[in-house]
Amino acid sequence: MRTSGLIHAELISALTGLRHTDLFAVSDSGLPVPPGIPVVDLGISYGFPRFEPILELILQEVTVEAAWGSREVTAENPDTATFLTERLNTELLDHEDFKRRIGECRFVVRTGEARPFANVLLRAGVPWL
Repeated sequence: MRTSGLIHAELISALTGLRHTDLFAVSDSGLPVPPGIPVVDLGISYGFPRFEPILELILQEVTVEAAWGSREVTAENPDTATFLTERLNTELLDHEDFKRRIGECRFVVRTGEARPFANVLLRAGVPWL
C-alpha cells in the first residue's frame, strides 16, 4: 500500500503506463474529450478538486518535458495562466488547436475545476539519472 503521494489506483496506473513522448492532459470539468480517449474522472463537485493541486500531485509522480495550454487562459483565468507559465513554462495555443491535440492523448485527468481554460497538455519525459 502506498504511504504518500497519489493513492487513486486508476490514476497511478495511467501515470505508470506512460512512456517517453506520450501525451496526456489534466483538465477542468468542461473540456470536451474525444470518444475513445480514456478519462480518469476525479471531479466530485464543481470546483472540487481544483486543477492546480491535482496537477502538482501528478508532477510529483512523472517527468514532464513539455506543456501546452490554451491562449485564452491568459484573459479568462489569469491565475491559472500564471501558474502554468511559471510552473511549467507552458506554450500557449489557440483553444481549438489545443482541443484537437487532446485526441492524441493516452488519457485525460478530469478535475472538478470550475474556472475556464484550466487545462494543460503534457508530454512525458524520461527521468535520466
